[in-house]
Amino acid sequence: MDLTFALAGLAVGLIVGAILARLYSLKQFNSHKLQQELDASREQLSQYRQDVSQHLDVTNQLMTQLQDNYSRIARHVQQSKMQLVEQPPTTKNSELNYLSTDTAAHIKQSLHQIDEKRRVYSAVDEQPRDYSGEASGLIKERKVSKPE
Repeated sequence: MDLTFALAGLAVGLIVGAILARLYSLKQFNSHKLQQELDASREQLSQYRQDVSQHLDVTNQLMTQLQDNYSRIARHVQQSKMQLVEQPPTTKNSELNYLSTDTAAHIKQSLHQIDEKRRVYSAVDEQPRDYSGEASGLIKERKVSKPE
């Protein structure tokens, strides 16, 4: 009987040991799994911080460029104002000639002749009337000739 109790105790001990070993290995596996998740989260956080830092650097560069462009635009507007508004216009040569000399002379002569023709004045003794003295158009009375 002692042997039977010993074998039964051994069997029970093996079963209990196997169950405890299984629970311990599951606990270790879960601990290892949690450690992996923690490492992955830390890596994601580090990557996120790098992305934010890079984003802020690019934003800073773009803002600097924007400020430079604004300064250049303000200088350009100021220079244009100085050139266009505050400086008196320079007299330009009105004799700019894009045509040949002969053509330009002919055009000037033609213009002079046209101006001379337009200067003909007529003397008028009285103001013109807004109406004609005789009936005309549809209002005019028609003379009907009677056949005899």
